[in-house]
Amino acid sequence: MKGLVLYERGKTEFREVPRPVCGDRDIIIKVESAAICGGDVHFYNGSLDLGNYPIVLGHEFAGIISEMGPNADKHWKVGDRVVSENTASVCGRCPSCEKGNFVNCPQRRTMGCDSDGAFTEYVKVSGDLMAVYPNCLFHLPDEIPMEIAPLLEPAANAYMAVVQEGQLMPGENVVVFGAGALGLFSVQMAKIAGAANIILVGMPSDQSSRLPCGLKVGATHTLINQNQDELQEEINRICGTSGVSLVVDAAGAPSVLKQAVGIARNDANIVRIGMNDQPYGYGLNEVNVKSLNIIGHMGYNTTSWRCVINLAKAGKLDLRTMVSHRLPLSRIKEGFEMLKEQTAIKIILDPGK
Repeated sequence: MKGLVLYERGKTEFREVPRPVCGDRDIIIKVESAAICGGDVHFYNGSLDLGNYPIVLGHEFAGIISEMGPNADKHWKVGDRVVSENTASVCGRCPSCEKGNFVNCPQRRTMGCDSDGAFTEYVKVSGDLMAVYPNCLFHLPDEIPMEIAPLLEPAANAYMAVVQEGQLMPGENVVVFGAGALGLFSVQMAKIAGAANIILVGMPSDQSSRLPCGLKVGATHTLINQNQDELQEEINRICGTSGVSLVVDAAGAPSVLKQAVGIARNDANIVRIGMNDQPYGYGLNEVNVKSLNIIGHMGYNTTSWRCVINLAKAGKLDLRTMVSHRLPLSRIKEGFEMLKEQTAIKIILDPGK
């Protein structure tokens, strides 16, 4: 079968790759739909080094169970529509696994990151993984179309950030920095959770597509991050004496985290989704004085997935508006370029074309 292979840092090509072999307890999924994540773009352009080559990329996907080993988990059957949480393996014994936070397992392997992923035709979910972590797969309700189901993964990410970690209460005010997919899904989660004001802060390059999308999915205000003093004044004007109880940093730059610290009210939560390995470079006294909680975010858990699937099934989570482009898998490099240029939001891929 054909797959998009990252064969060294920043270098990809379509190659013939072996179709996965189904072991005694394994499940094979035929990939019906996949999506490009911002992380995939970093792998494509070489700004992140996986250190593990060659590898088939892709970790946001949905499909149909095509084959099962004779002793695979009987909860599943051939023909089931499923969406994957994209874990390839975990240790099952560490404190994170003990609590069910498998994404935080230090030995976790992830499809499309350090194990072959879904930018191809078939993927394998190992029986060893399912014995430890049975909720690494979820049934996909008929109400959720297959072609948009991969977007449940970033939605689960945002649910964890806003609801579970951010502890947002209805009537509070939220600021989201970053108008990429995770920022936009954070806006949606804030709306679903009942935030009063949801302020999406983006860059000038976001004005044509991403900020308008933010307004469609729940932002009450959109602002451009150009002048820090003017930005803070406008946020103060919008939020009044209630202030900002939650800031979601879906951008990641140290300067944004510094802005978040300044904008957040006392006793607020700041959830950092965005990634950037540059030093923070600022004093932290304000964090102490304001008793702020800065929460490092990574992924989701079973609760996140269960709830976003329920929300999408009920029509309360809008996945379709987030799709800006659809491409056959053979044209995926066009998708990478559009995301690099910030002219796309989420791109859905058809592996069969």
